[in-house]
Amino acid sequence: MIAHIVTITWKDGGHPDPTALAESLRAAAASIPSIVLYRTGENLGLRRNGADYGVIAVAADAAGLAAYLDAPVHIEIVERDMAPYIATRQAVQLDVGEL
Repeated sequence: MIAHIVTITWKDGGHPDPTALAESLRAAAASIPSIVLYRTGENLGLRRNGADYGVIAVAADAAGLAAYLDAPVHIEIVERDMAPYIATRQAVQLDVGEL
């Protein structure tokens, strides 16, 4: 299993509707059969100096993750609903073994 983990810090003013963004991202992930676990949302703020928003997508393998990341619906959401508001973005992919 491959986990794709993204952290985002929004530009000043934040994202106008993080709840709607999360719903859109979850719907997109649900349409990709290779995604076996998906979580997204605002930082709970349990520690200082964290990012504003996060995404965790787990796929069966690298090809399955690529199917999600390269899906037109995912690209559209990123370009339309995320990119205009992003100050910084970090991503990492990890081999998480079997879940």
